Amino acid sequence: MNNWSFYDKPAELIPFNLRGYKGKVAVYYGSNDDPQKVGYDFLAGVNFDFYTCCGYPIMHARIEQYEGSGIRTFLGWIQIVTGVRSRSYDLEKIQAETSVFVDICPTLRESDLPFYSFGSLPQVFDAPCHNLGEYAELNWVADMFLTTFPIRSRDEGISWLAGFRWGYIENDLPDQKPVLLPLEITGAQAWNKHIPFLQKEYSHWGFKPAG
Repeated sequence: MNNWSFYDKPAELIPFNLRGYKGKVAVYYGSNDDPQKVGYDFLAGVNFDFYTCCGYPIMHARIEQYEGSGIRTFLGWIQIVTGVRSRSYDLEKIQAETSVFVDICPTLRESDLPFYSFGSLPQVFDAPCHNLGEYAELNWVADMFLTTFPIRSRDEGISWLAGFRWGYIENDLPDQKPVLLPLEITGAQAWNKHIPFLQKEYSHWGFKPAG
């Protein structure tokens, strides 16, 4: 096992195809049992006990196999997070508030880039923790998509290649650990559902429907 990996085996292997070049995405997913290894101390301004993040999810995805080479390896990852926050535990969630955002590095929010990660065979890593705020319960769901990456012009558009869904539920009850949501491989429908939102948030980019 590489020293930057958290799990010996991927939870899922997801196939994709780009213009006849086949590949597979390996998704590593599980509970955060080593917050120190996650590297929260690298985040400026973080002032909480890292070990309170035990039990939250860790997601790491990388392109395990790919037949393409050279320029064909330039790809992107786009993550869209949906958070449903409730101020009470009533089953009907009358007071629930929903937020949706494209998840990118905070320092790139003014860059008009929709990508969580991009480059030659890019990979992604995420380890969310303590997003509850003043609410009683949070259902945090992330849709991660492997996409094409326009190189010469934004007119090329961004196309879906593969996707998966992951997340967790947390609440403010004492000694209540987060509940990890199951890792789910998603198809073209999940991508197409988010296209209107992506186009609204990033109007200078094109997002192609998946067939």
